[in-house]
Amino acid sequence: MYQIRIEFTFDSGHRLLDYNGKCAYPHGHTYRAEVFLESSSLNELGLVYDFTNLKDQIKNWVDENWDHSFLVNSRDTELIDGLGGASFVRLFKFEDENPSCEVMSRALYKKTSELCGIAPAKVRLWESVNQYAEYSGQD
Repeated sequence: MYQIRIEFTFDSGHRLLDYNGKCAYPHGHTYRAEVFLESSSLNELGLVYDFTNLKDQIKNWVDENWDHSFLVNSRDTELIDGLGGASFVRLFKFEDENPSCEVMSRALYKKTSELCGIAPAKVRLWESVNQYAEYSGQD
């Protein structure tokens, strides 16, 4: 089995709605994303998938949607209303879900599959140097 991996970072703010603890407060992270693709065979160029194309497609989507954005639960009307009227604020809404590291890793997995036409082996999303969430598409 062949496996390739890309890695990139991005910065986002979020909070966890209805959470009992510090993560209920708006705060931010420098996330580190890893996307893994696997294949038992290589294409005609000897590749699982072109690194440049993979990184361009996924990183561009993240840059346009999550990087320097505030990630919110669509039910977090207080935060949406508060930030929505401010200049130079980008909001990305997760439908009825908190923007937890787990939810984000699943969303990035699905977006990778959609944009690249191949389901990743897994997506790992680091929220800090000590903790990450991983999603492998097996529900």
